[in-house]
Amino acid sequence: MARILFPEDFTSQKTLLEAIKAKDTADGAGSLLKAYLTQNGLSLTALVAIANQAKTLDDSRLVLFKQSTNYTQLRDLTFDPIIERFKGEVQFLKGLFKPNVNQLGDWAITVVGNNKITYPVNFDELAIVAGKFFDKHLSYAAGTSPLQPYITKNNINVTTDKAAIGIAQNYAGKAISSAKNSENATQQRDILWNPIIENLKGMGDYLMKLYAENSKGLGDWGFVIDLNPAKPKLQTTKIKLGDKATLKGVVIGGTLTNTGSIDVHLYKGSSTTGNPIVIHAGEKYGIGKGFSTITVSNPSELETAVITVLRNQ
Repeated sequence: MARILFPEDFTSQKTLLEAIKAKDTADGAGSLLKAYLTQNGLSLTALVAIANQAKTLDDSRLVLFKQSTNYTQLRDLTFDPIIERFKGEVQFLKGLFKPNVNQLGDWAITVVGNNKITYPVNFDELAIVAGKFFDKHLSYAAGTSPLQPYITKNNINVTTDKAAIGIAQNYAGKAISSAKNSENATQQRDILWNPIIENLKGMGDYLMKLYAENSKGLGDWGFVIDLNPAKPKLQTTKIKLGDKATLKGVVIGGTLTNTGSIDVHLYKGSSTTGNPIVIHAGEKYGIGKGFSTITVSNPSELETAVITVLRNQ
């Protein structure tokens, strides 16, 4: 039995609304949708105007999301080298203080069990610990800190590293702020858009009944019809570092969702030639005509990519 594959992402839904509006306008007074619109008090012109407002918010959401990602990357680029040096310094003091390793507690370092050092997992807490560690070193008179031989040999400037933690914390704050603003823009977009989604589904159901004998006719209104008797399945694919995956049987009108934490690159067909479509972490991409076979690459050398997509096989 034929069924409508309703798009899940905002961009594809907006495109569907615009296609319906264009078809209704082209058919004029003879439009098959007039009765439904009148019965439900709907104006396609008004709905498109709301869609444009939602698009402005969606654009803002994407910009803010990218800003958050960029600030997080800047945070890590600043912070990670400091923490690498910091952990080396801690290990030096651990060896110096043996067998009384618990002296590291005076340096804000946690020692558990059999003299095992533990570090906070999240950025905020680790930044605080590293800052206190550097403060302890800087509290000594010049050249008298137990850490001095190590930092001298390795040409480390603790004052500079301490200041860089503040820079990293500033980036972290901006990343959080941008992420929150992105979420707010998404919520405002959805408040405008969610009622229209229900209207679109209602129009589709209504037209489906009218085109019961020729469901392909819904394609003229922008709807994607699935004539495959087997129900497609949402499949999850993991892509290793720097690797790629070619997926066949991707459902046109379905959605590819980047469920991982890094960007992925989408290509039409079975190769990675040409310019990719970049899908950011958490974003959805509507599958259009010609994309029944796609190749998705993972440009990261650090993390595995994860995507979900509706497929017939």
